[in-house]
Amino acid sequence: MESTWIPKCKHVFMHHRKFLPRDHQYRKKKKLFNGEVEDRVARRPLTGYEVYEQVKGVETVFGKTGQVQGGEGRLWKKESIFWNLPYWRDLQVRHCLDVMHIEKNVCDAILGTLMNIPGKTKDVRAVRDWFECKGLRPELWAHVKVSKKRNRADDEVGGSKKKMLNDKVYLPPACYTLSKAEKRTFCECLYGIKVPSGYSSNMKRFVSLNGELKLGSMKSHDCHVMMQVFLPIAIRGILPKHVRYAITKLCSYFNTICSKVLDPFKLDALQLDVIVTLCKFEMYFPPSFFDIMVHLIVHLVREIKLLGPVFLRWCYPFERHMGVLQNKVRNPAQPEGSMIQGTVSDEISNFIAEYLAMAKPIGLPTSRHEGRLEGKGTIGSKSVTPPRESLLQAHLYVLHHIPEVHPFLSEHFDILRAKHPSKGDRALMQLHNKTFINWFHNRVICEELKGVSEIVKWLAFGHCDDVNKYEGYDVNGFTFWTEGQDKKSSYLQNSGVSILASSTFYASAKDQAPVDAKLVYYGRVHEIWELDYSTFNIGLFKCKWVDNNRRCIKNDDPCGFTLVDLARLRDSEESFILATQAKQVFYIVDLSDKKWSIVVPGKRSILGIGDVEDEEEYEAFEDSPPFINPISVDQDDVDDVDVGYMRVDHTEGIHLN
Repeated sequence: MESTWIPKCKHVFMHHRKFLPRDHQYRKKKKLFNGEVEDRVARRPLTGYEVYEQVKGVETVFGKTGQVQGGEGRLWKKESIFWNLPYWRDLQVRHCLDVMHIEKNVCDAILGTLMNIPGKTKDVRAVRDWFECKGLRPELWAHVKVSKKRNRADDEVGGSKKKMLNDKVYLPPACYTLSKAEKRTFCECLYGIKVPSGYSSNMKRFVSLNGELKLGSMKSHDCHVMMQVFLPIAIRGILPKHVRYAITKLCSYFNTICSKVLDPFKLDALQLDVIVTLCKFEMYFPPSFFDIMVHLIVHLVREIKLLGPVFLRWCYPFERHMGVLQNKVRNPAQPEGSMIQGTVSDEISNFIAEYLAMAKPIGLPTSRHEGRLEGKGTIGSKSVTPPRESLLQAHLYVLHHIPEVHPFLSEHFDILRAKHPSKGDRALMQLHNKTFINWFHNRVICEELKGVSEIVKWLAFGHCDDVNKYEGYDVNGFTFWTEGQDKKSSYLQNSGVSILASSTFYASAKDQAPVDAKLVYYGRVHEIWELDYSTFNIGLFKCKWVDNNRRCIKNDDPCGFTLVDLARLRDSEESFILATQAKQVFYIVDLSDKKWSIVVPGKRSILGIGDVEDEEEYEAFEDSPPFINPISVDQDDVDDVDVGYMRVDHTEGIHLN
């Protein structure tokens, strides 16, 4: 990939139209890109033998390599020792691209350019002068404002140079330039985000609202979450549509390639999609944005085809392990010995822990992870006696969702249908819910039915009148809190919940052909109960739900977000769910319309809990991205020569001294 030199700036890698099909219309758009028609085709990747022919016999040069004799730059600095391996030339991929740092650098470049952060923005005067030199985007050319302050030095020799230094330069606002009000809205959105426990860092630590509006000090995982979740949400309503969609498409691309499950038949379409997205970035963003890190995005899909999903080979595990080794250093003068001593101590401790696990502990505290997969109350434990009606409703829900009770449910429903042949299914279901608890108790306990399990007997006997009530509950790797507990935290949100439920819809009371459908319901945990059935406990969440209709839930088609109206949360007749059925979500207020909130799935952490060593074996492939791939904008809209490169809704450009 050849580079383009921008004077007083750097080498950039912009020619991504070469990767498009030969008949793609972007190749003929001169004014939208660099003023030239693109007829070239991308070069195929070099084989190992071709690369070896270039590096064979190269003299080792230490340090940075500049210009050599003849005026040509030197490409290779040394012949790597890996070429001595007999199989090295046959490898199709000899060095994996570091997706973690690619994503971090792209995120920093986007945020720095949008927020105009000094030292990180790519929108500099050299780029505007390059546009003027090429005759491109005249509305973005730099405006030099001659200073009105004059002194005697202006009339002397060299005074013109001093006068030039006093002149001020104004860069008109480009389509990606945010006004001060938009920067504040963007920062307030990030500052107000509350996430579940263990999801990400506290975003409030990175946002500066006092004085200068900027972001900073974000590490690799913070940029990972920002790029895949927070950035597409925070830019809603504060950027022109074509710029916002391009950024969202790039975020969706990173979200897709970082998924644990990829469809190999869709990788070619994904590759073409990201090339088109980078071409759109070339149309809207400054050329200095396209450093080598941005260009490497093009080659990630090829490595996925050859090496598999990204999460199997990115640098997060290695970075974490390096942090573990660094924490073992107690003597800075002997870091290697400290790491060895700490590692041996950990291995001895693990062996002792495994040995003691086979014996019954006496006087030893239980693990804090015990019971967290099956369900365990964590904070705010107290015993209460709820109303009788709520207890019956909770008990009925438990009976409907225990597999051992399903034969009795069918039996009772058949008895009611034979006794009331004239009633419809809806009326029979209502009668079934009213009478099943007493019938089930008489059927199992009073009739002393034989051949049933102990679980069925204790369920038929019923639960205690007192209920264990909690403010926090851990189950399936999620940490749930009640809505009241959420309000006590400034940056954590653990009360969001969703469930996939089967619903039966009736057009009227006389409807004889109801429709069954599976729908996703969203809500918040209002109370956490644990019913005591003497020999076992069952955790329940009492939730407030949002009605699943168009007035309360909608899908944002252009970007794929799911939006809910949390002002319509209400108590329903079926407010209880089993704790093991709950999926965690959290909500972020939509800046374009604060009536709505965007639903983002939570992230569970189960490694090291309940002897789980491989998360993939514990339904890890059920992970879902926070948003689906956004629908592409009509190309006729973005390919028009009248694409707005300059913001017309504000005049807050960049002032340079």
